[in-house]
Amino acid sequence: MEYPSSRTRCFPRSKTHGANAHSVAVPRSHQCERRIHLAQRLASAASAQGAAATVAPSTEAALSTLRRAASQPGSVRPSEVLQALVSVEKAKLKPDEWLETLTAPGSCWRLVYTVPGKDVTAASKKQKGGNGGYFPLAACQKFDPSGFENGVFLGPVGHLTFKGGFQMDGRLLHFDVTTMYLGLGPWRLALPLKKEVALQQMDTKDFKKLPFFVYAYVGPDIIVARGRSGGVALWVRAEAEWLASSGAMRVYK
Repeated sequence: MEYPSSRTRCFPRSKTHGANAHSVAVPRSHQCERRIHLAQRLASAASAQGAAATVAPSTEAALSTLRRAASQPGSVRPSEVLQALVSVEKAKLKPDEWLETLTAPGSCWRLVYTVPGKDVTAASKKQKGGNGGYFPLAACQKFDPSGFENGVFLGPVGHLTFKGGFQMDGRLLHFDVTTMYLGLGPWRLALPLKKEVALQQMDTKDFKKLPFFVYAYVGPDIIVARGRSGGVALWVRAEAEWLASSGAMRVYK
């Protein structure tokens, strides 16, 4: 095996700390760049394998069921969706990069399925109860630097959305609703509901009263979360075609 000579040795770039720090770049040979790129790919693959190994086969099977249900609403029986949701919640998955996934540029999350908290509790105890159901309306939510917005869309006819700030800590995301938007055809009317206050600056007592989501899973394709009322829901990353037909694309630009 051929090794690089002292002239082509691979030196890392120095790290920069602070506004006045200096960085010196040392040239690398093409051969070094290839070896570094290969090492990075191997490290990335090892990391992905390690993450996959931490998810139990039963949890992977449950996530697979939820992906099928989300990609083709109605294709999986509600009772099976409920059992899969219970399994994913019990897995207590680590919230690795969940916030980054949730707020990824261009990401909008379509509501697919909901079930009341009492039925989730009954299912987890293997007792009789309801199975929840697929959400009948076009509902979608989005998280970005401007805040959180969630609403129902009626194609070109109109929409109703609610917007405010949010803050995520681990798997818990608090959000506030400060403005309601009413859309009718090409018009969109903003109706302030209360004064907007950054969640980080909010009084502790008021903060504890905010609605929230407790996420059980946030992936590049689906989301599972429980709301403050105890109900659990399944979302899927909305495709451009659905966003256009539902009318959400006109709002979530």
